[in-house]
Amino acid sequence: MRVLGHGLRALAADVGKGFDVQNWQNVIDQIESEIRSLGKTLPAGLAKSERLQFLSEAAKELSYFKDGWRNHVSHNRAIYDEHQARNVLEHVRSFMTVLSSRLNEQNRG
Repeated sequence: MRVLGHGLRALAADVGKGFDVQNWQNVIDQIESEIRSLGKTLPAGLAKSERLQFLSEAAKELSYFKDGWRNHVSHNRAIYDEHQARNVLEHVRSFMTVLSSRLNEQNRG
């Protein structure tokens, strides 16, 4: 789950928000607020649509990770068996691969 913190930090930075020691929900709320703002300020077109879709999906995924897995493990409310842990690991790996490739792509342009 700790690697997702890096993803959250990168996504927050990508939309111009800082992430220091706030709880995840506060950062996700700030990201979602910035996404709504971008929806009003970015010029219309395919680039806007693709950016908003990517950001919205990434923010929602992080919210699901937080509520579905992270909070339960981080606050000692759940223990996962090997199968469950592998499932979570695969979801995190897949998400971080997409997130990192897209953020890198945006930073190059």
